[in-house]
Amino acid sequence: MTTLSTPARIDYLAVAAPHGRTFPRAGAADVGSYGLTDQRVADFHRDGFIPRVPIMDPAQVERVRSGLEAIVTRHNGRESELVGGSVGGTAPITYMQGAWMIDEAIHDLVFHPAITVRVAQLLGTRRVRFWHDQVFYKPAKTGGNVAWHQDYSYWKRATPAGSFMSVWIGLDDSSLENGCLHCVPGSHRWPLLAPTDLMGDMERLAKQLAPDQLAQFKPQPLEQPAGTCSFHHDHTVHGSFPNRSDRPRRAIVLNYMADGTRSAADDGILMPGAGLVPKGEVIEGSWFPLVLDLDAVG
Repeated sequence: MTTLSTPARIDYLAVAAPHGRTFPRAGAADVGSYGLTDQRVADFHRDGFIPRVPIMDPAQVERVRSGLEAIVTRHNGRESELVGGSVGGTAPITYMQGAWMIDEAIHDLVFHPAITVRVAQLLGTRRVRFWHDQVFYKPAKTGGNVAWHQDYSYWKRATPAGSFMSVWIGLDDSSLENGCLHCVPGSHRWPLLAPTDLMGDMERLAKQLAPDQLAQFKPQPLEQPAGTCSFHHDHTVHGSFPNRSDRPRRAIVLNYMADGTRSAADDGILMPGAGLVPKGEVIEGSWFPLVLDLDAVG
């Protein structure tokens, strides 16, 4: 009789590099092949975001999408290890953090040089660390909105501002109908606004804006094909409207920081479950791996 063995549980937190073969490892050649043009970098600094940057081919998209679906339908088996949000239930958006810790392809996406090389370029740094992941899964017809916000308003436990980069990755074609991301050009130069309920009223943030900011508040929809991403500054105001289409709108957001970013948390807690990083100390360790070191790859 043949006994089927249970696959070994992989501690992805202990793997500070791609584990599988879905994505390549960063090498010296990747720096040039993945670099953004001067015009795209200039667009980022002018607007606070750049959309529609290709990072995955269809096979890679399908591998990441399959991994996400296994988590959402509770077929991964490690859903209890997620560190934020939840799966299942009746919420208008399935939101979670920690998917990179329980699925190989999502884990390896964190280290993908098509992302990390460009993050380094836009942040103006040679060493990039991972901050944390987020999943925003909007079901067909019922998927809700994500209210206008600036990411750093939730991240003040780390410093300095401007050291972070958010990468919004579409696993489906995103459109106005299914609730694509919107960004407000130039809002990365605004002061930090008070945080809002992410799943709450789309109009709440507008109540904080000064007259000149209201005049500039002209959100740009970022309709993007699956397999592309957008990069946005940690002060850029962004949000998305509900999914009214007959298909899901699935997105993974990977957040990065320049190496050398420090804890500003009085209690040392940066992420649920992570080890303490005392205030003033450099953020590092397995929860915040170094994903790119340009000095090491040439």
